[in-house]
Amino acid sequence: MPSSSANAMAEPAGPPQVGGRGFRSLTVVSLLMAMVALLLAACGPTSSDAFVKRSGTSFTVDGAPFRFVGYNLYDGAASDIFSCSPSTRLDDTALADTLRAAREEGGATVIRFWAFATYTADGSDFSGMDRFIAAARREGLRVMPVLEDGPGNCSTGERNVPLSQVDGGQWYSGGYRQPLGRASISYRDYARLVAEHYRDEPAILGWTMVNEAETSERQPDGRTPLVAFAGDMAAVLHQADPNHLVTLGTQGNGAPGNSGSDFHNIYVQAGLDFTEVHDWNRYGSDTEALPGSVDGRLPAPDSDECRSRTARVACSFAISRAIDKPIVVGEVGITATDGPSRQRRASLITAKARAAFSAGGAGYLVWHLDRGQTDRLDVQTSPLDPVVPALARVASELNRT
Repeated sequence: MPSSSANAMAEPAGPPQVGGRGFRSLTVVSLLMAMVALLLAACGPTSSDAFVKRSGTSFTVDGAPFRFVGYNLYDGAASDIFSCSPSTRLDDTALADTLRAAREEGGATVIRFWAFATYTADGSDFSGMDRFIAAARREGLRVMPVLEDGPGNCSTGERNVPLSQVDGGQWYSGGYRQPLGRASISYRDYARLVAEHYRDEPAILGWTMVNEAETSERQPDGRTPLVAFAGDMAAVLHQADPNHLVTLGTQGNGAPGNSGSDFHNIYVQAGLDFTEVHDWNRYGSDTEALPGSVDGRLPAPDSDECRSRTARVACSFAISRAIDKPIVVGEVGITATDGPSRQRRASLITAKARAAFSAGGAGYLVWHLDRGQTDRLDVQTSPLDPVVPALARVASELNRT
């Protein structure tokens, strides 16, 4: 942009001779353009070339608050290298259509996806991730890559064997420094490599270390090994990539090793920029808007309830507020098999999203967006699932506030 002095030098000596009607037309057009710019700024990220930052319990973009809704599209980075499931892989057209529907029909500004070593050939081929991130950028979407899977799916390890069972239960204590299964490099080295590769990509909101990291193991001091793991990996990621935010990736809803006092001890560390919870019936409740809250009120973060290792999700919200960090609901899923059950799901998820934002939530992501029907948890874009327009209404409410 030219400086004001340059503009002054370029101006003619006298005022331009513009007729009254033309001048008024120019003024009206200028005002309309300014109004459009303001409206666009209020409806999403203020700049697709600006990194997401943290300010207390909020995310910001260009200094403005940034709250979001969105979806999981876990196999979005599928390519000729790897796809977790042939039924979820999307070609270029289908990917573009799905992301467009997420934004235009579903109010999305963020998409969460798997960025495991399987999708990049241990960091030697980023074509699948590049394709997905480029498609998201074209739709004005940001993305949240997840670097490994706690339950043991779609990764380099033995299928359906959770990380908590790898290396005799010691993966989080040190096994992550060695190659997992058929990987050629360790998780620690892979995370560093992928973070370095994408350090200058503003479409990435932040790095999630593990999807649903959890373990029942304890260190000699009684702490969950997830504390030391998350602290070490946060340092690795921030050193490789100073531009992006970092989180561990937890359910925090009674899940072992990451709830209550464990949740606090993990996320109070300076290297963890935001917290994450999941709201599934296994540890939560389909019908409770914010499990563990009473009439929308959060429990005290230092209460016995919230120190318990089985603390419910409302305690994670209370703890996040107490440690002054944003909280994101990274997954919420409810099964549905027919029209009435999908309408019910849409109503329940709407109530959950509203409760989460009322409790100070910074983001809310639904599981799992798909063009077709591959399981009972899918949220379809064709035909349009009722959850999609319902979430768009929540996004509209966020914009108004």
